[in-house]
Amino acid sequence: MKHPCNCVGVRAAIAFCIIFLLIAAPCSASWVTIGEAYKIHDARLAIDESGTILPVPAVIKGNALLVPATFVAEILNISMRYDPGAERVSYSVPGGEFEVLLDRTDWQLSSGEKRTFTEPPVSINGVPFVPVELLRVTGDYDVSWDLRAMEVHIRRPWLIDEMAHLTQVRHGIHPDKVRVVFHVTKEVPFKVMQMKNPPRVVIDFEDTYLDKAFDALLDHVAVSQVRLSALEQGKARAVIDLNYALPDVTAFWLQDPVRLVVDVPTVYSSISALTIGPGIRYITLNSGTPSGPVVVDVLEIDVSDENVEVKTALAGSYDSFGLAPVSELVSRSGAIAGVNGVFHASDGTPLGLIIVDGKLKSLPIMNRTAMGITRDRRILIDNVSVDTSGNLTPDWLAEGVIYAVGGGPRLVKDGEIHVTSLEEQFKPDVASGRAPRTAVGVTDDGKLLLIAVTGRKAYHSVGVTLDELAHIALELGAKDAMNLDGGGSSTMVVRNFVMNTPSDGRERKVADAILVFAGTPETTSESP
Repeated sequence: MKHPCNCVGVRAAIAFCIIFLLIAAPCSASWVTIGEAYKIHDARLAIDESGTILPVPAVIKGNALLVPATFVAEILNISMRYDPGAERVSYSVPGGEFEVLLDRTDWQLSSGEKRTFTEPPVSINGVPFVPVELLRVTGDYDVSWDLRAMEVHIRRPWLIDEMAHLTQVRHGIHPDKVRVVFHVTKEVPFKVMQMKNPPRVVIDFEDTYLDKAFDALLDHVAVSQVRLSALEQGKARAVIDLNYALPDVTAFWLQDPVRLVVDVPTVYSSISALTIGPGIRYITLNSGTPSGPVVVDVLEIDVSDENVEVKTALAGSYDSFGLAPVSELVSRSGAIAGVNGVFHASDGTPLGLIIVDGKLKSLPIMNRTAMGITRDRRILIDNVSVDTSGNLTPDWLAEGVIYAVGGGPRLVKDGEIHVTSLEEQFKPDVASGRAPRTAVGVTDDGKLLLIAVTGRKAYHSVGVTLDELAHIALELGAKDAMNLDGGGSSTMVVRNFVMNTPSDGRERKVADAILVFAGTPETTSESP
């Protein structure tokens, strides 16, 4: 006779706990003496095929272990009746009914087959206890017990012999993926489910026996651990916990020996774009790198379009020095978008070149790279310094530059990566390490690129080095590009929404911004 063990779990645990409390409640110790013969112990039931461990009250009598009669009914998923007057426990099984009598070792199945217990059932405080070997009555279970450890083990040999065994799990870390390998004694049906919140991959194995549940930690930025557990009978589950959402995994069987291989891609790239106004596209890049995920927000602006204007603006009132969030500068000017600009002091003084409406507002320093926009809509990126007379070199004002912003170092020159941190005397806080970054570039066809990279956000975007920022600009088509202020200042605003994730958790006030206008710019007046 075969009976599914559907009740093993919450329902059985609740029943066992209630029985134990009814019997042991009068005593504060872990066991209580009943008369002179019996001690009720807090034993453990271990169900090998699922890894489930449940508490169960048990009595030692001779070399036998006795458990509540209801426990047997719960495990076998059969009905039971107890007649205290007749001291009789009746069980109903497919094909008939059988009875066991208290204090009697012999009993008989409905088929007429006679059986004998090593020790008879007993009643303790009105609760019948029967030998645990009664679990063998259906033939579904192999039962063993350890009196010293107070443990009961049950397993279903007829099912285990038919099922595949999941015997081993191992993993390998590769440059572009993490490979998880499940060793199974034979191929079985399986299902792969990939979730994003929380990010994980779940693999359910059918007809599979798991010796024991376990967790394995992985030393990888994208993959946290692999967990194995048993579900209901005949099913095993593997969970690959991810630190952030990844592209779809691939799963396939290998032979000799039989293995299910799951490849988790960790290096990837995706791009999406949206036109937000005439001549203006908003682009999002999502990448997986060996160091972690990177999120990049980009504005691609066709400055030759007469409906588009790009300007620089200071944060103070009427283009004076001061500090304000980029979103405020965008909002009060009527711009459609904007990014932060040059480095600045704590009082809002720009630390580099600023030209607004053809007027020199702040001088360049250390011959660093700057970006300028001329009246005829050309984009210039060059090193700009000031001579002893206070004139710009090259003289951008004479060349028709009406808006300019300094920064540095240069990232790309003439279509080649060219990072000039040493030449422009940048300290390690800017030149080294991975951080949020803002950059500006120009393409061969004259389009302006404004780039903001989110950083310092574990499992969302780890930021980039200057070399990596240069590669991003080059991939976006920049022939020339330069770095701007970054870190907590790195901000991109589009239609009054902050599109990147500032590393401070909120916008940082900045000294200036590059603003993008679509159509006729709207302005708002301010009191001095």
